[in-house]
Amino acid sequence: MALVVWVGAMSVIVWVYVGYPIVLGLMAWARRKPVARGPVTPDVSVVICAYNEERDIRRKLEECLAADYPAERLEIIVASDGSTDRTDDIVREFAPRVRLLRVEGRGGKTIAQNAAVAQARGDILVFSDVTTVYAPTTIREMVANFADPAVGCVGGDLHYDKESDNTSAEGRALFWGYERRLRVWESQVHSIIGVAGCVYAMRRALYVPLDRAAISDFVQAGGVTARGHRTVLEPRALAFEPVESRSLGEELHRRARIITRGLRGAFTMTDLLNPLRHPWFATLLWSHRVLRWLAPVFLLLLLAASIPLATHGPVFQLVLAAQLAVYASGAVAYALERLRVRLPGAFIPLYFCVVNLAPLLALAWLARGEKKVVWETGR
Repeated sequence: MALVVWVGAMSVIVWVYVGYPIVLGLMAWARRKPVARGPVTPDVSVVICAYNEERDIRRKLEECLAADYPAERLEIIVASDGSTDRTDDIVREFAPRVRLLRVEGRGGKTIAQNAAVAQARGDILVFSDVTTVYAPTTIREMVANFADPAVGCVGGDLHYDKESDNTSAEGRALFWGYERRLRVWESQVHSIIGVAGCVYAMRRALYVPLDRAAISDFVQAGGVTARGHRTVLEPRALAFEPVESRSLGEELHRRARIITRGLRGAFTMTDLLNPLRHPWFATLLWSHRVLRWLAPVFLLLLLAASIPLATHGPVFQLVLAAQLAVYASGAVAYALERLRVRLPGAFIPLYFCVVNLAPLLALAWLARGEKKVVWETGR
């Protein structure tokens, strides 16, 4: 029984972290499917959801108004999710170029987006966060992809600020570099399975109002693919995001919240999860999302099976030793972090542990029926 568990768990882990990236990279090299971009300028509605963003909202609106896109074709809507600070007052200063939509009840980002889209006039919707910094050409570069009628959704190229004195920032930047490479390859083959929620665009006609517990940047992108369109990544649409999580605890809860909503969303897309209906996209969805989020369960099973098998050969001993070394390194790095002592590279095993603790926390929340709809910023 231990051997069966060991082989099964090891197979999943190796596939998720090694096999899938290799197969995906080879597929992107062998059967690249380019997008027919063009200089189109349809009417665009920029939707910005905000909750108590008085610190950054002015900079964000000035950035949008200065975007390299025809002003007469650019609509900007701020959906204020029950803000209690000066956010709404600041937004009103930018009228009539910027419309304020106040959404009462603190329903969360998805509800605010639904309300804003219902009032949007643009053929293309662009979704952004207040703290995200766009390059002047970001909107134009995303929109150029809609010259191809097969494209229904476009993700921008998000980069996280890297701070040497912030373990969360270093870890997230490293993890996102790996994640970004997978998305580039997925886009080259056909479609990515999710977009960065702070920098993506989609056709207004393809938007579907979602339940408040759904994570829109994942479910909307999947829905676009399910309806026969592509969701692609645009590397020229640059966006930059500061890391608000100043502590590992904040980062753990941030990731767990995203995974909680992502798992809820994944299991509403039963058609896309069916490899008989969508062979390639189902492989992406299972490999890049579902099994990745469930990887910590298989890591625990592997650890449990490795202990009784360690006396049965050097391979089992090596695997057990490697696991214990990673977890011990993460624990030591965490202890040093608490003492404000940082060693070069120590954040790697530490953030690996955080990345794999987050799904376990998310599964616990799901078991208790928690949805994690609203979010308080780290600041």
